[in-house]
Amino acid sequence: MFRVICAALALCFSVSTSHAQQLDFDGELRVGATSLYGGEGIGAADLIVGFDFFRTVPLGAEIGFYGFAGKSGRPHETYAALTWNDTWRVGFTRSAYDTVLKSTFDHAAPRVGLDRVEYTRALATVEPIRRGAVPWGVSYTGSFGETSVVASAHHASKGDFTAVALAVSREWESLTLSGAVEGVWADIVTTDGINAKLGGTYDFGSLRAGLAYLHPGANARPDTLAFDLAYSPIKGLDLLAFGEISLDDTDDAYGVAADFILRDSTSWILSATDSSGGSAFHATLEQRF
Repeated sequence: MFRVICAALALCFSVSTSHAQQLDFDGELRVGATSLYGGEGIGAADLIVGFDFFRTVPLGAEIGFYGFAGKSGRPHETYAALTWNDTWRVGFTRSAYDTVLKSTFDHAAPRVGLDRVEYTRALATVEPIRRGAVPWGVSYTGSFGETSVVASAHHASKGDFTAVALAVSREWESLTLSGAVEGVWADIVTTDGINAKLGGTYDFGSLRAGLAYLHPGANARPDTLAFDLAYSPIKGLDLLAFGEISLDDTDDAYGVAADFILRDSTSWILSATDSSGGSAFHATLEQRF
């Protein structure tokens, strides 16, 4: 599936080169190493690349990828869609649920993030990663003043599920509040129900604090409190403490990290975590777009 999509979009790129204005990259690429599970190198991506076909008509396309590569294989979700005015998307689209309140483990310890995809990601993302059930759908992105809204609907024949998601985020000067909900209708292969999350981040200056409540019911995981703290003692260095505490005490995960910011878009991250997989150290190079 991924190879077919890449080939199709490569053709689109070649046909539209003379007309497209530019490529737009949004997301992160990560490579690194971990001592978890005996040690391994790992690659990770949460990235979408988009372009317009014409200069005067807001019709475009995008391709993206959320996933991992390592000893566990290449579990991933692939995005490929036609876009209109950067507002409407039709095809293999990203779930609205995934646009807010992402896990700090993805940033600081991607291998642990892979283990914990179910806590912060949509079932429409979990199903492709765990069982190869790729959904197609439509999404809408809009803003109303300082409030951003994303809505999406998805269906997958493999796994036979339908998911509808809504995410809302509002920014003030130092405070950001976000929430998302995903409703899932499925047969006996996939768990139906509701995923939901609500949280916020407050910026005190040199200290930033975030807290979120996670209800990954459709992903068959317990309700969880997620927290993250970031302290900047000097320019170019963030000290992080983060965790996800399950309310039934069955699947907690914690971590601390030093984020060396080489420039605005690049970081070296050294971290230590404790999770269901055991205690581990991680080193990650992250490129942001």
